[in-house]
Amino acid sequence: MNKTDYALMVLGCDKNAELIPMFLRNLKKYWPQYQKEVYINTESVRTNSDDFKLVYPTHVSDINTPWAKRLYDFLREYPYDYVVFLLDDFILSDFVDDDELNRVHSIMKQHPEIACFNFMETYKDAEDSVRKAYERYYLKDRKAEFRMNLQAAIWRKDYLMKFIRKHENPWQFETWGSIRSRRYKDEIYHIKKGANRVFDYPEGGVLADNRWRGDAVVEFMKREGFNIDFSKRGIYYEGENRKTEIKHRSFVQKVWEVTRSLI
Repeated sequence: MNKTDYALMVLGCDKNAELIPMFLRNLKKYWPQYQKEVYINTESVRTNSDDFKLVYPTHVSDINTPWAKRLYDFLREYPYDYVVFLLDDFILSDFVDDDELNRVHSIMKQHPEIACFNFMETYKDAEDSVRKAYERYYLKDRKAEFRMNLQAAIWRKDYLMKFIRKHENPWQFETWGSIRSRRYKDEIYHIKKGANRVFDYPEGGVLADNRWRGDAVVEFMKREGFNIDFSKRGIYYEGENRKTEIKHRSFVQKVWEVTRSLI
């Protein structure tokens, strides 16, 4: 094992356990070059695979374990210096640009100040945030929205370990984490709008609010040959209200969580 290598970590949860076999099937289909382990970060549900060596956290968690604590603990066990993140509902829809991923990985090894190459466009960027680019990418402004996000990316593990706040959920990681990241000098690069992507999957993933994300995702999953009863989860349509944990907490709880996130 080369410690400076990377492997794929799938960020999931038990309530989405049904997605893991689908994810792995399309991983094999659209990333045939990938021959390493697949690290799957869920609470307790374990899945077998004939195609990949699956690695799960040593310690089983329950549903009350904060998402960020699970991630932090699993990164402590993870053996490589770099990690590629995909969420469990990022079901691949086209071939991975393996050459480009290996190119930016080499750049990161040569430039330890780089914390991340993010492979999905974020749409609230001002043109003047582009200060320095590695071909398809630009340096994300330290005050930009969604500088930290959970779209497909390759990360330097030690940056994540110092960055993570163990009480956070994914929404807090992206929202408050983007503000928190302003204090760090590490460079975060995002792919330019319109550039060829390294990973292709339905925008935002196949789920929204624990439902299937609209008719386009339903059609995509059918085209890919997945036999799914879509009525069990139901279908989310753009513009509908979505639940976020923080909305259902008291004012004091919200203030305390934000304070902990920004420390």
